[in-house]
Amino acid sequence: MLKLLKYEWKACARTCLPLYGVLILMSFVTHLLYSIPQNSIFGVMLPAISSMLYMGVMMAAFVVTAVILIQRFYKNLLGSEGYLMFTLPVTVTQHLFSKTIIAVVMIALSGLSALISIFIFADRAFGEMLSSLVAVLPHSGQEFLFELELLVLAVLGIAGMALFLYMCIALGHLASRHRLLMSIVWYVVLSTALQVLLLMVMMGVGNAVPEPFVDLMKVWWSGITPIGAAHLMLRFCCVFALLSDAVYFLVTRWILVHKLNLE
Repeated sequence: MLKLLKYEWKACARTCLPLYGVLILMSFVTHLLYSIPQNSIFGVMLPAISSMLYMGVMMAAFVVTAVILIQRFYKNLLGSEGYLMFTLPVTVTQHLFSKTIIAVVMIALSGLSALISIFIFADRAFGEMLSSLVAVLPHSGQEFLFELELLVLAVLGIAGMALFLYMCIALGHLASRHRLLMSIVWYVVLSTALQVLLLMVMMGVGNAVPEPFVDLMKVWWSGITPIGAAHLMLRFCCVFALLSDAVYFLVTRWILVHKLNLE
């Protein structure tokens, strides 16, 4: 498992990390250009051009990260490389775990690099945000628990994004032709269906729940403090995200174990 993680990390990091470095460098250069007195047309245009390049690099960082993660899963497990990968003394579960863990790390790094670049570009805002960050660091058990729940929810959410993509790619691979196109179709159909289903549940839950149960919940809810309610909602979201991730994971694993047809 550790060797899989090491191999996957090297394959993704050799392209993504330099791009994240370029993003941070572009934000620093753009900030310097805006700091220089603009006494000519050239002095006005140069920062504007640098800003456009900076935004382009930021978009490229997110797009390239997504493309590499998708490409790694598709070619490594469903393409010609799959003949080698599935002969290794590791299980399909370990393959999926390694892909998902590295996907979470790379997506988090892309977001962190974008955040750092924004702070560098804003300069003063960086100092203010840093002071705010120090101010909200946990000073008690309740605050630490709240931040831990947010972190767990963020990790589960990012993992769910990756696992949902992997599931759609695996479902598209079941087609005999145009597998990449079918993966996109599955993604659009399933994401739309999930949004519609969630909206229907949210709209219909009030009418579906019996009134005595609603009254009981009101009494129970009235005894909860605002902090307790926030913890309860975060834990509910974490459980929901965990169940969703499990479904995506199990469907993908079942396809790779029972329906795999390598190109």
